[in-house]
Amino acid sequence: MSITNLIVHEIQKHDGERKAILIARPNENPVDAQAEALSEQVTNLFNRSGMNTGRFSNPEGSEEGSQLPALLNKHFKENVFEDFEGFSKNCAAEYLKYLEPVEEAEGGLLWFNHYELHDTHFLYIVMLKRKQGIGLGADLSLSQVEQIEMEKLHMALRINLNAWRAGDEGRYIAFRFGRAPKHESEYFTQFIGCDEPKVAAKETRKLVDLTSAFCQSEGLPTKQANDFKRVVSEHCQSKAEEREPLAIQQIANEVESRFSIEQANKFLEIASSETFQMEKEIFVEKAALKKLTRLSGSSRALTLSFDSELLGESISFNADTGTLTIHELPKSLLKQLQSL
Repeated sequence: MSITNLIVHEIQKHDGERKAILIARPNENPVDAQAEALSEQVTNLFNRSGMNTGRFSNPEGSEEGSQLPALLNKHFKENVFEDFEGFSKNCAAEYLKYLEPVEEAEGGLLWFNHYELHDTHFLYIVMLKRKQGIGLGADLSLSQVEQIEMEKLHMALRINLNAWRAGDEGRYIAFRFGRAPKHESEYFTQFIGCDEPKVAAKETRKLVDLTSAFCQSEGLPTKQANDFKRVVSEHCQSKAEEREPLAIQQIANEVESRFSIEQANKFLEIASSETFQMEKEIFVEKAALKKLTRLSGSSRALTLSFDSELLGESISFNADTGTLTIHELPKSLLKQLQSL
């Protein structure tokens, strides 16, 4: 990641108050070791679970609604912010308009970061909070100091500027709320001007169900279905690690290479059906992938989970009787049973 522009402004507002004050930094922050360390921490927090994705309702900007796309159109040209300081101040002022009517909302530090990664330009806008900490002086005396809270992320958005500028139909905005309450997440979404935000975990679960539905519709044998599901899981894991969206067409291409072009078209047909209505691209959440490669279930007295590859091998299922037979018990469980 190569940071191009970085600036932090402060918004002062307390819970229960309607008035908010913007304290704008007069010039950009230097891109030094501290800035790079903070950027890395924010990125790590951002890429945890709970991400939402979307696109601007009006990518070109308009006089009504969110002014963020209009400000981007004005200031971001040919992969360069002509006046990043001015852009960030205007954004912060717009943010203030959405924040002020919410009495329960509090202010914080509004962090703007324009960076380049793999020849693609991105913009972070993040609301950071301060917290009280304990500092140690040169004489080893203890004192209370203010720090930036980095254990959790409050609210943040990341825009793929190249995809937005190219008019990409994909979901080029990613954002998350951390532990922000609903009233704060609502005004943040309005500030972004996001069109029909999608939750990455929900979209990933839809892909998992789509993959299973395809295997069932084609009557794939258990081993063949499990192999295909594992390949889909590997594709998803790779995209999640690269923090890039997964194109549904990629999975269709995998279907074509393993089976046939007719079955690839069938996969896309199921994906676009009323049942699934999959986006062309989705952001993947790793935790939601488990059902692709594992089978699990629980009741009040029993919990069972195993790798789907074991089905038909050391584990067999009788659909007529609804019974599951385990032929090779884990050694630790076997030892416990033998000692009863």
